Amino acid sequence: RAGGAEVDRVSSLEDEDNGVAGWMEQPCIGAVQGFDFLEGLYREGNENEVFRSKIQELKRRYSGIRRVKGDGNCFIRAYAYAILESLIGKASVEASDFRGKLMGYFFVITQEGGGGLGYQKEAIEDFFQDIDRIVVLIEEGVMTVAMLEESFNNLSLSNSLIFFMRLIASCYFQQNPDKFAPFLGFSDEDPANPIAKQMKDYCLREVEPLQREVEQEQVMALTEALGWGVTVEYLDRSPGEINHHSFLPDAKMQVMR
Repeated sequence: RAGGAEVDRVSSLEDEDNGVAGWMEQPCIGAVQGFDFLEGLYREGNENEVFRSKIQELKRRYSGIRRVKGDGNCFIRAYAYAILESLIGKASVEASDFRGKLMGYFFVITQEGGGGLGYQKEAIEDFFQDIDRIVVLIEEGVMTVAMLEESFNNLSLSNSLIFFMRLIASCYFQQNPDKFAPFLGFSDEDPANPIAKQMKDYCLREVEPLQREVEQEQVMALTEALGWGVTVEYLDRSPGEINHHSFLPDAKMQVMR
């Protein structure tokens, strides 16, 4: 039902044009809606025909979209929400498996040595517990879509969930430095600056902080870490049909479908 990160990014640009007040009033996660607002952005002008055509493709593929606050956290917020919404109504074992995965990363994130990130447990526990409580409610069959929307539209809680997801991505990067080094331009030519250190510095600078835009490498890391695939639709001026990229397309669990 979700259109994809790029569609949400287009809608966030419209909100930026409305100024700070419009941005502050924008929900973190909007209700499911049709494509009227996108069509309105590109209704006029021959130069926008390519957008109009691609929007029609989106309408054939998806029943609706959710607009996401464009604050640099938009992809991770949309991805986390889509996973949790997908778990609602599924067999409780699916939520249990996901909870186990989160707990495993919490252990590694707070582990000293042995591949752990070494974060103080007391500093990270609240972030983990925020998302864990939601998954427990899903597991117990108590959580509804309306409750999940309300949780994500609490900015403080929403950012807490996003930060923990960012830590998971950071953990996966640092567990697999050689895999991602070529994508990030890292090399082991300088013995004083090994790839592992370069990766750690990159994660501290670009992955873990809130409001950092997510690049393709981070989407790869997060989807592989959690085992949930995602398809990103690119609403751009390139000729022809809409371009999309599927991350982890063979995964059993998929979001933004």
